[in-house]
Amino acid sequence: MIILHFILICCLRPALAINSLSTISTSTILPTILSLESNINDFSRFADGGDDANWYIGYNNAWLVRLPPAPLGEFSKAYIGAKIGRAKSRPNSEKPWLREGIPGKIYMSISQTPAFSAQQSFFLAETPDLPQEADPQAHVDHVGASEWFWAEVPSSLVSFSTDNYLIIWSPTNAFVASSSAPVLAAAGVETVGETSAWNNRSISGAPPRNAEGSLETPLKNLHPALAIKLVPPASSEISVSEFLFERAGRACVIRFSAWGENISDAWVESSRDGLDWARVSRFERRQPLVFTLPAGQCTPGSYLRGAVSDILGTVGQSEPFQIPVAP
Repeated sequence: MIILHFILICCLRPALAINSLSTISTSTILPTILSLESNINDFSRFADGGDDANWYIGYNNAWLVRLPPAPLGEFSKAYIGAKIGRAKSRPNSEKPWLREGIPGKIYMSISQTPAFSAQQSFFLAETPDLPQEADPQAHVDHVGASEWFWAEVPSSLVSFSTDNYLIIWSPTNAFVASSSAPVLAAAGVETVGETSAWNNRSISGAPPRNAEGSLETPLKNLHPALAIKLVPPASSEISVSEFLFERAGRACVIRFSAWGENISDAWVESSRDGLDWARVSRFERRQPLVFTLPAGQCTPGSYLRGAVSDILGTVGQSEPFQIPVAP
């Protein structure tokens, strides 16, 4: 059973003021999220469908925001994240009637100036885990709405006294146009005020190392879906049970049940020795928690287990299951 808690933000709540902490509410149970919108569910443009307005995340195309100082409070973890969708596919070179995802990676950085070092940069996601863009002429697996992806960062990188800059980009040199690259979500701006978002089309697979020229093109009417998530030191419990394994031809199908509050992600992990584990499935964010793994991940004698996490970053795993060896 998954118990979900929803936050209702009244339409009369004032928008996030970049130079004021008074509109940022903290909680001892839920994460505190800083973004250019009061409600991160309002980032609904471009990444779900329709015109993408060239809002791709690229080797030559970065998006930046300036967020306010984090509110004072007690936090145990910090994350930076983005809402991404519409990863692209292409015909398989050997079987052109089949489509395959264009491989690539996405990174984010956090800094107190619009200059970002390697130590301030973090892997965020890779395209096999992203929602894919539909093709009107062909079947594409894993098509869906855009999702939030998060990368944990040292809490010391988040400033509680000065502004925080975020940037998103890709080191994948194939991502040079919206026809090949994933798309970043955005929100329309009702009241235009001080500029707090920019686009930079002068990068080459890395964020700007110098602040000069980093804030290339101001964005007046749109806010990129970039955010900071601060997690309170609240305790939470997750349990994973009813792990079921069955063969489906050469592949295998995994099912399991998860219990806890505010569960956000589920996946399958594999191990050869039951000690070192690695994720081998996509993330699943909705019930039922069912996964199909290819033959290479269903080797007899190896181990599998189900895993889930909640919005506080707490992770739970099932007991290891050893794939039976045929007699």
